[in-house]
Amino acid sequence: MFKELTPRAGERLLPAVSAFLLLISFPPLHLLIPPFLALVPFAVWLSDLPAGREGSFSAMRGGALLCALYFGTLLYWILVALVWYSKLAALAYVGTVIGLTLAGALFGWSMHRFLHGARIPLWVALPIAWTAIEWLRAHMPGELAFPWLGLGTSLTGYPELVGIAELIGARGVTFWLVLINGLLAQLVIGYRDAQPAARSLRRAVVFALVVILPMGWGVWRARTLELRPAATVAVVQPNIPEEVKLGENRGIDSTLIALATLMPLVPTRGVDLVVWPEVTLSAWIELDVPMQARASELARVAGVPVVFGSIGHQYRDDGSLIPFNSAFMLDAEGRLTDYRYDKHKLVPVVERTPLPFLLERLNFFGAYGRGTGWPVGETANGARFGVLICYESSYADVARGFRRAGVDLLVNLTNDAWYGREVWYAKTAALWQHPAHLVMRAIENRVGIARSANTGISLFVDPVGRIYGATPLFSAEVRTATVLTSDVISFYTRWGDVVGRGAAISAVLLLLLAVKRGFEPDLTRSG
Repeated sequence: MFKELTPRAGERLLPAVSAFLLLISFPPLHLLIPPFLALVPFAVWLSDLPAGREGSFSAMRGGALLCALYFGTLLYWILVALVWYSKLAALAYVGTVIGLTLAGALFGWSMHRFLHGARIPLWVALPIAWTAIEWLRAHMPGELAFPWLGLGTSLTGYPELVGIAELIGARGVTFWLVLINGLLAQLVIGYRDAQPAARSLRRAVVFALVVILPMGWGVWRARTLELRPAATVAVVQPNIPEEVKLGENRGIDSTLIALATLMPLVPTRGVDLVVWPEVTLSAWIELDVPMQARASELARVAGVPVVFGSIGHQYRDDGSLIPFNSAFMLDAEGRLTDYRYDKHKLVPVVERTPLPFLLERLNFFGAYGRGTGWPVGETANGARFGVLICYESSYADVARGFRRAGVDLLVNLTNDAWYGREVWYAKTAALWQHPAHLVMRAIENRVGIARSANTGISLFVDPVGRIYGATPLFSAEVRTATVLTSDVISFYTRWGDVVGRGAAISAVLLLLLAVKRGFEPDLTRSG
């Protein structure tokens, strides 16, 4: 037993190399090559593990180390950014990393089972196992779900290369990338083991086709996709620091002053919609008539509908209020309309704890309610839009739900002041990681997106996934641009995450097959 628990040669180094390559694949570095080979060191190391319990223990340890290092560094901002506001940030960070480390152990164990029990080739096992784990972490119950930065999102800096997301979604892009990693690992193993040249050549041809054909299709699709103007949108960036926003009256007063300065900068002609950020006004807006009047006065300057974030409500049976993180709309005359969207996906701990029995004790600001339905708003020129609030941009099913409801564009209201401050040492990678998700949402649904972020980055995304009109961080800004869209209802929009579900189902079936067969050496599995 002691021997099984002792780390094997290379068990620390090669998983650590893979973790580093994964880390530099994402914003703000966003390098192109690492996503295509990041998992190769880990896969080659794991392929050499023996069958049986010793190899299984080693695979679990290696997978756990890989994900502990990868996610521990990728998500460092959970601690660094949120510790300014609550000591519970440490608990949130440690809990998240532990959960993802356990997922890594499951990944390593599954890979070992696939190779030695189900006896399937490495290049097949790797994408199924990785994609299934990614699907699992995005579909945990309630606020335990964490879809942030799946591997497919690593290529959002090169959107034309991942046009296949229109067909297979971001998780399908993950599968494609990991398949490339698996084929490359197989080539490395074949070269190392001096396998016949003919076999290596066949693998090299397959590898080249798997890399080139999806990329080529994406580039062709980007060149031929027909785009049309949906609406001209002005996004407003008030730039209110989070420590000011949390000051209740001080935060509201600062926001109103900033909006009074910025709204006159919105063009008086040609704009169809103005977008203010998440929780622009931290008030029960439907109940606060004076606040409605102040918002109305500001909105009338533009003379077009204004979408903004505030606090929605619902009454409990005892007469108390349930808060909602909501989006509302003022019409061209500044009147509050009956449009309201309540956020579906709540931020763990900050908006709702994943553990219901600790709701009152652990929540920063109270137990927010979860929204339902797909309310559609309308711009001055009749374009239909849906709203994503903050963290919902990482959930593909929210954007897909609105596209299926018939929207022409999406607007994202967010307050990324949580993720960093203006001084250089307080800016975190999350400020660049968060908007990257919108590129995938645009490609998956071939829809245009406008983003209003309190402290930035506010921006626009076209249906090809190209970002334009981006604002600088920590600057009060107004940006106006035409949001482009398409009339395409993509395969992904129609059918959803087929690849992710398929990988999860395949993983379960392979594990059942592995259990049935048990651990038996198989000299042919490298094929």
